[in-house]
Amino acid sequence: RVLKSDCLIFLAMKFKTLREGEQAVVFNHLGQGRLIVGPHRVFLFRERFHRLPTFTASRYEYIQMHMNNGSIVHKPGPCQVFENPLESSRCSVEAAENIDGNHLLVVYKKCESGDTERRIVQGPALFIPEADERCHGFKWHGTAPSNKARMIPDLNKFKQLPTSSNFYYNVKDVRTSDDTILTVKVMLFYRMMDVLKMLDTTHDPIADLSNAICADIISFVGPLTCDKFIERTSELSEQSTYPQLKERAERMGFKVEKVVFRGYHASDQLQEMQNVAIESRTQLRLKRDIEDQEQKLASFKLNKLQERSSIEQAMEIRRQAQRQKIAELKQEHRLEMGELSMKQELALSSLQAKVNQEKEQAENKHKAGHLKKLSFLNVDLTRYLTLEYNTPACDEIRVTTPTRSTAV
Repeated sequence: RVLKSDCLIFLAMKFKTLREGEQAVVFNHLGQGRLIVGPHRVFLFRERFHRLPTFTASRYEYIQMHMNNGSIVHKPGPCQVFENPLESSRCSVEAAENIDGNHLLVVYKKCESGDTERRIVQGPALFIPEADERCHGFKWHGTAPSNKARMIPDLNKFKQLPTSSNFYYNVKDVRTSDDTILTVKVMLFYRMMDVLKMLDTTHDPIADLSNAICADIISFVGPLTCDKFIERTSELSEQSTYPQLKERAERMGFKVEKVVFRGYHASDQLQEMQNVAIESRTQLRLKRDIEDQEQKLASFKLNKLQERSSIEQAMEIRRQAQRQKIAELKQEHRLEMGELSMKQELALSSLQAKVNQEKEQAENKHKAGHLKKLSFLNVDLTRYLTLEYNTPACDEIRVTTPTRSTAV
């Protein structure tokens, strides 16, 4: 007769085989059990055969074993454990905490003295808790799935604590001095500097930061009119605008790195009026820009015309100066050529006169010699000369020798 249940097989008499890598527990009719490790072939007589389930953990897991004596044992992976009812009542595979570089774990451990010890595990690390250790579970305000700027209490549940993060937040129903209702949108970037201070001072720092930033924005917007608020929206991105936020963050061990103003929203009617005003201002600004561009274009054309006229005048002046210089050079050349020609003519005439003079002197010398020779021959020179030139005498010159003086 064979009766089957989930994991138990009741046998009167039978052989049972365990493969290699398997284990089983055999209980006799007295309730006593023995462990069988495969490979093995077991003969059963009035005994109950229980094959042990296997639990395998990887390097990122561990096996949690609840022992029969009430203790709990954690066995880190990679490992394999058989759930032996002779030793443990329950086994389970649990995931280890894989901590990133910008996360940390807060771990509590119960000491033998009864006190609880707290320690911080900083990432990056792979954390496998001991049996007497537990990780701190945080429950903070979280972002609503449908609206990232809406916070819901206790929505964000986690164990790994981020050292730096950010969140969106909308401060609603902010009233200005002229009774305008606004919704101011901001984004906060923060960094956790002291974990122990945070654990000792608050259980939900996101709620505290949200309340502080809400108080600062209300204090900033309250004394301003809507127009003044629009003019000073750039100040909402400066940390000096948020003194309460900064003080509260330092008290909790946080540091506010940056606050970003994301805009604002008013009522639909006011928003429509502002849109009309913005559109009107935009059109006026566009017209002014167009007029400025046209004036700049006209000024540009006029400047270019003036520059071109100046360039043309300068070119004409240079051409006129060049023509005048060429004329002066030509005149100087003509004068130089005339002066050179005159000098040549003077030199030539001087040379000709000199030649003529020398020729005349030679002729006179020759004639004088000839006449001298004729005078030696007792020739009447006066008559000779008269006959030679055949020119009647116009004047008569007499030479006499007085007794006492000579007269011409």
